Amino acid sequence: MVGQGLTRWLQRSLTVCVGLFFATVALVFLLGLILPGHFEVQRTVKIDATPERIHPLIVDLERWREWTAWSEDDGDLVHEYSHPPAGGGGRPNWRGPDSRAGRIEITAADIERGVWYDMTFDLDPDPMRGALRYLPSKEGALLEWSLRGELMGPMERALGPVFAWRMGADFDASLSSLTEAALAAD
Repeated sequence: MVGQGLTRWLQRSLTVCVGLFFATVALVFLLGLILPGHFEVQRTVKIDATPERIHPLIVDLERWREWTAWSEDDGDLVHEYSHPPAGGGGRPNWRGPDSRAGRIEITAADIERGVWYDMTFDLDPDPMRGALRYLPSKEGALLEWSLRGELMGPMERALGPVFAWRMGADFDASLSSLTEAALAAD
């Protein structure tokens, strides 16, 4: 008797778990149908330095490794830089053992307005468009970093808010490091 009761309880528990799993997948899929087909991340920081002091750090893609949060955990990534590394046409590529490969290309750079770039991953050929723009400020520099990309399919759309939240945390950490680097620059 005890054995049959335990067997029934295990069967019911398994049925409930499987039902919850499929209900969760269905909910995520439905959310993906109603969420926007793009993500956008934007952060702004005030830096007590002039754009002339900040610009060399953001226009030279080799120097991004000095201040971006993405450089902290890139252990086995291989970086290759095209020349010129700074300004329009600068284009680093990276690749790793687990298919993490992509590139950034500066599409426009202006010491008065900022830097615009496209970021492309090999597994997702549609570029994300980003900018580091200098905004009007009475003292110091007000720097705005933004990134926008398309989300394909319901599952990507459902995960869009998580991606934007994670990217926002990277932007916050990177802008903090950029502020330190700009203040330390001679």
